[in-house]
Amino acid sequence: MKPKFYDPSVHGITQGMLATWMACRQKARWFLQGYSLKTTTLALTYGEIGHAVLEMAYKDLSIPSPEKVKGYVAKVESLWRKEHPKADKKALEYLEMSLLIAEATLPLYFSYWAKDIKEIKWVQLEQEFKIPYTIQDGRTTFIRGKMDGVFNSGKKLWLFESKFKSRISEEDMVDTLPFEMQVGVYLWALQKLHKKIPSGVLYNVIRRAGLQQKSSETMPQFTQRCIDDIKSRPEFYFLRLEIAISEKDLECFTGELEDMIVDFLDWWEGKSGHYKCTAECINKYGRCNYLPLCASKRFELYIKRETVYRELEDL
Repeated sequence: MKPKFYDPSVHGITQGMLATWMACRQKARWFLQGYSLKTTTLALTYGEIGHAVLEMAYKDLSIPSPEKVKGYVAKVESLWRKEHPKADKKALEYLEMSLLIAEATLPLYFSYWAKDIKEIKWVQLEQEFKIPYTIQDGRTTFIRGKMDGVFNSGKKLWLFESKFKSRISEEDMVDTLPFEMQVGVYLWALQKLHKKIPSGVLYNVIRRAGLQQKSSETMPQFTQRCIDDIKSRPEFYFLRLEIAISEKDLECFTGELEDMIVDFLDWWEGKSGHYKCTAECINKYGRCNYLPLCASKRFELYIKRETVYRELEDL
């Protein structure tokens, strides 16, 4: 018998999957049937490229020169093209722009945060986890994910999480990070993996250069303008927030996580309702990736993935 594309007892649940399901159950259903839009966005592409470069640099344990970063970027580009052999014209345009921004931004990032290499006592980098989870009625699944970094500060364990963003509100981040789902899941996983209560998260934000290339500019001229802007205000582009999490906060999230997983499994097994959330069709981030499917069943715009969670595979 042909195996199911998705089975929670085999493939598990990620925080991204839970977030998608909580936003719109139909969006989650399309995803769990294996559909992904053929094209992508600049934000997703740049985040993918940026995370891969950070991983290479941190594992080398040295402050990379601009030439070294350029080498990382070239390697990531090669891997990206192998991973996306059917990328369309728009996706390739986003790739080229992401590579350009990465080459301009990341050498300055490593220079600005040189203490990462010199001082931070890394416990783990790019740690993938798949932790068995049994709910109270005996049903089983896995909680899965991949943490950017884990480090010790004194005798305390901290999560290091990097984000590549274009829009940043420090006030909103400070208010929401203590109970943000991804942070909660990763801190829960840290406790399970290391048998130790984590102290919190160091949120590492790299702002994407928002400058637009002028029609009269060559690529080198545009790159230099990005570099000049970053050099003139590095504190604008490179932001860090240290958020402490109490044991009580973690206990509270653990209870909420149980409720979310129970509700998700009930939905997947047809024991609770299924419906669309039309507020997600068009929101502040733009159109939902699955709107063409819901609106007019335009399957030709999509590919069928071979794996459920591509983000847990190496780039």
